[in-house]
Formats: sequence, C-alpha cells, structure tokens
Amino acid sequence: MATQPRTANALFERLRLRQVDLPLLLSTLMLLAAGLATLYSATYQWAPTIFQRQLLWLGVGTFGAVVLAAIKPAFWARYYKLLYALNIVLLLSVLLFGAERKGAQRWLELPGGFQLQPSEFAKLLLILTLASWLTHNRDSLPTLRGFFLSALHMALPALLVFKQPDLGTSIVFGMLWFVMVYLAGAKTRWLVLTVIVGVLGFAGLWHFDLLKDYQKARLISFLNPEADPQQSGYHILQARIAVGSGQLTGKGYLHGTQKNLRYIPEQHTDFIFVVIAEELGFVGAVGTLGLYGLFLYHIWRVMTRTREEFHRLLAGGILTLFTFHLLTNVGMTIGLFPVVGIPLPFFSYGGSILITALAAVGLLQAISLHEAPVRL
Repeated sequence: MATQPRTANALFERLRLRQVDLPLLLSTLMLLAAGLATLYSATYQWAPTIFQRQLLWLGVGTFGAVVLAAIKPAFWARYYKLLYALNIVLLLSVLLFGAERKGAQRWLELPGGFQLQPSEFAKLLLILTLASWLTHNRDSLPTLRGFFLSALHMALPALLVFKQPDLGTSIVFGMLWFVMVYLAGAKTRWLVLTVIVGVLGFAGLWHFDLLKDYQKARLISFLNPEADPQQSGYHILQARIAVGSGQLTGKGYLHGTQKNLRYIPEQHTDFIFVVIAEELGFVGAVGTLGLYGLFLYHIWRVMTRTREEFHRLLAGGILTLFTFHLLTNVGMTIGLFPVVGIPLPFFSYGGSILITALAAVGLLQAISLHEAPVRL
C-alpha cells in the first residue's frame, strides 16, 4: 500500500513537468548562450575573471529560478506586505552601508570581493508586490484614492533608488507602475495626467538642481555629443564608431578592434550591445534582437493565456521590465536615447541583474506549472 502513494506522486510530477513552458525555456537558454559568448569576447583579453564570476552567478541564478518555479505564485501574493518591507529594508541598507563607486552608492559588499545591487532585485520585488496590491485592491483602483495609493506603493522605493543616485532605475520603477496599473484597469485620464505631471516634475528636478551634474551632462551630450567629445559625449561617440564599423556582417567574433583596444566604455556592462554590433554587424545585431523578440513573445503568451488576475499582472510587469531594458539599452548604445545606465539582461555582466532576470523566468514558469491544465 505504501508504494501506491509514491507511484501516484511520481506520476503527478511527470505530468506537471509536461506543463513546463518549453518555448520560454528554450528562448531563455538561447539568450544565455549568446550573452555568455558576447561577455567572453568583451572581457577575455583584459579581465577573464569577469566571465568566470558570471558563470558563478549563472549557477546561483539557475538554482533560484528552479526554486521559484516550484513555488505557487499565490504564496508571494499572500505575503506581499513582507516582501514590500524587505524591499524597503534592502534599499535603505544601501544608503546606510553601501559601497560607493563612480559617485554612486548602489552596492552592498559581500565576502570574497563580490557585490550585490539591491536596486535590481527591487524591480522584481516591486512587480510582485504591486501585482499583489492591485489584485487585492481591484475595486478601489478606479477611484482617485486607489490610483494615488498605487502610485505611492511605487514612489517610496523609487525615491530611495533615486537617492543613490540612480535615475535610470527610478524611471524603470515608474514605467512598471504605469503599465501595470493600466493593465489593472486604471482610468485613462489619470494616466494622461500622470504623464503631464511626470514631465513637469522632471523639469522641476532640472530647474532646482536636484539632478547630479553628470546626469545633466548625459542628457546634454545626447543632443550634442560633439560638444564634449572627451567627457560626457565620449560614450555616445565611441559607440557610434564601433557600431558603424561593424557594417553588414561585422569584423568577426573576438576581432572587434574598438572592443579589443577598449575604446568602448563599459563594454562588458551597459554598452555590451556595441560588442555585438561591431563583431557580428547588422546581421548579428538584428539576430540578437530577434532572439529577444522571441523571448518577449513567449512572456506575452503567458500573460494572455493565464486565467488569474495576479498572474496576468505579474507576467505583464515582467514583460514590461524586459522590454524597457531592451529598448533603453539598445537605444542608448546607438544614440536614440540618453545614457542612463540600464543593463541588457542575460548579456551585461553583473550577478544582480542576471539573478533577477532568471528569477523572473522562474516566476513565469511557476505560472505555467501551477495553473495550466495537465495535457495527457
């Protein structure tokens, strides 16, 4: 008799494994493979330990994704207040104990020379807690009070990140909130009013010198990088040269001259897409965007096929996160957007962004595993 429950459990687990979203998994693996190959090319000559550390973070992130996939998403919705408090504590700890690099205090020091950037985890925590809040307060969101409270839910962690200072991540928080409340049914006129207030608020930040000098310089250099080619305009100009020199098919893998001479600034983090464009050319750049498009399409399928509101908002927030990172990172490397320090998930070096990206995929797989009907 004891073997019967074990047999039933084994059968149940086999059936559940059939619910894994294989297209999403395969597209994630393709992005990871392309990202590792690009990071190796960007660092193997001058800092091979960066690639080795990325492999370590990949192992940690993969383990975390598997654990998250095994947990029902409803668990996070039940304890969203604790998650929100954890988010605030992590961001406060950065301001109190964080390490400063390049004029910003964004990292927590770990043993062994490792660092974590809590603002990356904060993005996913905001998606989880905001999706939970919107689900629990769906009746009050159409009211002005409910709309304001949802904005306040986002504003506190966004202000803590802005204080670091990290303007780019603060903008990510605002975009996540905007799309998620739209998906939850917020009134259009209030969303339009929010955009107007946001534009006026940014003008106020500029006018009253609440933005750092380097942040202002980046915005000015976006409009005219030639005005300061050795400082604020250097990133944009060197990225343009490298991207243009790649032409149709590129200079060949590992053979990018701008990259090998390290003229590309932050070529292993924020500007890693430039390495792709220089070495693989227009074909490689478009191919990379195609892989991302496939990945985003499968996230969209998760969002549109789910039956539960919390799952839909969770998937919608994750879709917004990856889409915004992709468009902003690629846009700033080719001069379409100002330089705001947004990494490219699965490609840019960094344990925090890699673990966050894999955790997001784990949550999406959890939706498929714990909601989709078993198909025999």
